[in-house]
Amino acid sequence: MRGAEMMVYWLTHMKAFYLVLLCAVASVAFAARIAAPLPPPSPYADTESVTNVAFCAGVPGDNVFSLSLALDASSSNNVEVAFGYDANGNGTLDDSEASFAVGWDCGEWFFRDITADVADSYVGSCGRKKLDWNLSLDQSLAPKALRANAGGAALPFPMTATMYDPSWNVARVTVRGFGNAEAVLKFGATKEPLVIRIR
Repeated sequence: MRGAEMMVYWLTHMKAFYLVLLCAVASVAFAARIAAPLPPPSPYADTESVTNVAFCAGVPGDNVFSLSLALDASSSNNVEVAFGYDANGNGTLDDSEASFAVGWDCGEWFFRDITADVADSYVGSCGRKKLDWNLSLDQSLAPKALRANAGGAALPFPMTATMYDPSWNVARVTVRGFGNAEAVLKFGATKEPLVIRIR
């Protein structure tokens, strides 16, 4: 084979080689891109954050239990304030010790009286929101009247006999997803409020 023919033969075969190589690389890249679907996203945008705070719920003469809960409400986050008695003395409110909870859950304001096995919820709008919860108590510190509203709209939650207990000594604020939550608790008309923030 002469020199010119050798050159043509070499160029022709090298061109075919590179074309095959290019197709192989492109095929691998395409296969890697569609090989497996990604797992579904977590229902919460961030990890869970929990804060436990010790307090004294009630003393004789108190006649009101008020809570204001401000948060960045969305259709995918959860902010809950739970109350109960720390029976085992570990400084945290375990699930088995919680007797009442109120807050926001994925587009709804809710409350749960765990002791009475009563729960209720109402759809709310998203954005920076605040729940105002005001429970009047009688002389024996039993619930007498409940007023709850969010953004000026009344939330007609039913009142239960066990939605307040003067033995409570721990409040637990739980945020799942981004919430920027601030809970302000007040027991009695003259006491300083208890402020709990999670960012």
